Amino acid sequence: MSEAPSRTSILKTARNLMLRYGYAATSVDDICSKAGVTKGSLYHFFGTKEELGLAVLNGFYAEGVARVASGVYAEMNDPYQRLIGLFDHLEAIGPDLWRHGCLMGNFACELGESSQMIRRRVAEMFEELVNRLAPFFRPIARGRKEADELAEQTLMVIEGAVVMARAHDDPSRIASGLRRFRRTIEAQIGKSRTATEKTNRGRASSPLQHKGGE
Repeated sequence: MSEAPSRTSILKTARNLMLRYGYAATSVDDICSKAGVTKGSLYHFFGTKEELGLAVLNGFYAEGVARVASGVYAEMNDPYQRLIGLFDHLEAIGPDLWRHGCLMGNFACELGESSQMIRRRVAEMFEELVNRLAPFFRPIARGRKEADELAEQTLMVIEGAVVMARAHDDPSRIASGLRRFRRTIEAQIGKSRTATEKTNRGRASSPLQHKGGE
């Protein structure tokens, strides 16, 4: 087996095992056996199991970001439709993307005390996701801080829904969890639209708008 396929096989196998059994319960021997590689080959690419776990985590994150970013919602001009489109997309891909769990949440819980390197990386990932999602919420938020909070709340909903889906062996709970939170967002959109329309009507009727024509 050549070098590139060997590394790919190790990462894919480690990801599948760690998602199914957890980081601690997945041994290097198990990974090598399932991937069809020797320990020497594994340690050629990854100096420690922790380094392998970090690489698996980074790959999981990159794939997830790409899947979320691939929706047509990003090209919508109306900011409210774009936000609803984001939730449409998350509901559509969620049951498949997180069918076997979320490594970010799993690693945060399992390795929060034992691996500061992985804990810090998970925290960075969540911060990056908040920064990616927050702009979609700004049209309905009262400032940047609230937009960040709504983005973070969306991540909390996803992680909680993933846990519920795993507990009940029912991936559809991921979509249903997002759908419930979406109703809250839709209500906020309604309030934001009304406030914007009132502001626009007020500007249109202001005497200052006609001062130049008097």
